[in-house]
Amino acid sequence: LTTASPSSCLDMIDRKRREELGLPDDADEYDLGVALATNTDDGISKIVAGSFIAVMVILLVVGLVIPSITDYGDGVCSPIQNGGRC
Repeated sequence: LTTASPSSCLDMIDRKRREELGLPDDADEYDLGVALATNTDDGISKIVAGSFIAVMVILLVVGLVIPSITDYGDGVCSPIQNGGRC
């Protein structure tokens, strides 16, 4: 069994890893761990995480901060401003 180069997108599982996973020798399987390690870009992960944090902050501002400081006028109940009593 030969393994593909690390730059290959689909790396075959080597003999040691097959024994760890209990795979037969004739099975055509690819090592997901090696493929993810080869193809994961830290920059993209940081962009996704940063975007998620930004969306959560914006939702908190729009859902909690703005309604708590907005005066809706007479006759409109705003439970955030008056302790839950209307």
